[in-house]
Amino acid sequence: MENLRRCKGKCNIYENGKWSSLEFDLGYFHEWGMNYEEFESGAGNYSVAIVELPDGRIVMPVADDIVFIDLMKNE
Repeated sequence: MENLRRCKGKCNIYENGKWSSLEFDLGYFHEWGMNYEEFESGAGNYSVAIVELPDGRIVMPVADDIVFIDLMKNE
């Protein structure tokens, strides 16, 4: 996966009808995105990273739950 930054982190995922926590040691950061949570008073938006895992799954950890593990190269 050329030109994607490597990262590690944690996130919540929904699999097999239930929520669970996932920690990953290697992922490939694609870009920043937005997610939301519904409250009685309306929606609350927050920033997420769009990350591809080595097995092809896409996860969206909140921005402060990922760490980049390599430096960006100057082009």
